[in-house]
Amino acid sequence: MRIILMFFALSITSLSAQEKKIVTEEGINTFKVVYYNEAGNILQQGFIKNKKLHGEWSSFYKDGRKAVSGQYDKGKKTGKWFFWNEGKIREVDFVDNNVVKVLDWDTPATIATIDKD
Repeated sequence: MRIILMFFALSITSLSAQEKKIVTEEGINTFKVVYYNEAGNILQQGFIKNKKLHGEWSSFYKDGRKAVSGQYDKGKKTGKWFFWNEGKIREVDFVDNNVVKVLDWDTPATIATIDKD
């Protein structure tokens, strides 16, 4: 579990070191924040409400692939978070900013298929 948190902290640190600009869209006590790198690709995006992370937040690799996706509730991680790394997916369940369950998926699973005649 510490590895997950360290990975997330390192990814945030490395992403912030590469940011070029921040774009915000203001709502009622809520801001949508998007961090871009030098090439104009999105590195992070999410929402801040009342000066705290709130709602969906995502981080991306330089090439645009999603690295992390999860939810914040008033600055605390909550619900299912997904971490993508080298073809593997790690699902982490948070309750009130605490890890309660970790599930590793080594290979992508087929969720649905379309049968064409």
